[in-house]
Amino acid sequence: MSVLLAFTIDGSQVDAVERLFEAAGACALRFEDAADAPALYDEGPPDAPRYWPRTRVAAFFLSAGAADFAASLLPPGVASTREAVTDAGWEREARKGWTAFAVSETLWVCPRDTKAPAGATALHLDPGLAFGSGTHPTTRLCLRFLQDRLARHPAARVLDFGCGSGILAIAALKLGARDALALDIDPLAIAATADNAEANGVGERLQVGYPPIPSHEAFTLVVANILAGPLLRAAEGLRAAVAPGGALALSGILPQQVDAVRAAFPDFALSVQDEDTWCLLAGGRA
Repeated sequence: MSVLLAFTIDGSQVDAVERLFEAAGACALRFEDAADAPALYDEGPPDAPRYWPRTRVAAFFLSAGAADFAASLLPPGVASTREAVTDAGWEREARKGWTAFAVSETLWVCPRDTKAPAGATALHLDPGLAFGSGTHPTTRLCLRFLQDRLARHPAARVLDFGCGSGILAIAALKLGARDALALDIDPLAIAATADNAEANGVGERLQVGYPPIPSHEAFTLVVANILAGPLLRAAEGLRAAVAPGGALALSGILPQQVDAVRAAFPDFALSVQDEDTWCLLAGGRA
């Protein structure tokens, strides 16, 4: 039997706990928003990894002794629970709640071992990662934007700024983009994006790296699914990255933040799309 160790910590502690638990022999780690609130990540400082303010962690170990040792590494005051799971079942438990779903009739996001309906474009992601899986409204808005634009303008060059799992860059490539650049400040996102790209057969057309945006490159489509604060800080680079005739999509914006974000992109005619209290601003140069 294996052991599931579960606990809740502050988002600022996730990176340290993750590294400790990997060193302690965790087979898998699952991260969820403990508040179940409509927020992707804690914004935090611009150069820090992004996590939920209160993060629920599920860690899987092959023995009770390993789980006990890992529990002893938790920050003071963090309570944990233990649950026995079958040795064959820990991977299934790690993927609990993750199922294939449709972004549109012809675009599906699926676990790697699940097939999309015949005729649909499938994005196969590793569901154990702590990054975007496509279920959040901000990501769905971006995916629909990409599907619409690439249906009309195939062979585009795409920039995915703040790539997380790489879902947007990978979707763009599978929808017909010529090539893509995915950038993120988080080393875990860089590794996840590269891994997911290979699993989807688009690794050769995807370049992955850290900001800043290369000043000598221009892209047909620029997508940034982050939050309003980072969007404002990155506005100059994002504006410059859009090629003549290209388009920009900015997501992770709350309704009360729309005016401020739009004002930071005065040379673009940005229309608003919204879903579940989240907004996407998209359009070309005015």
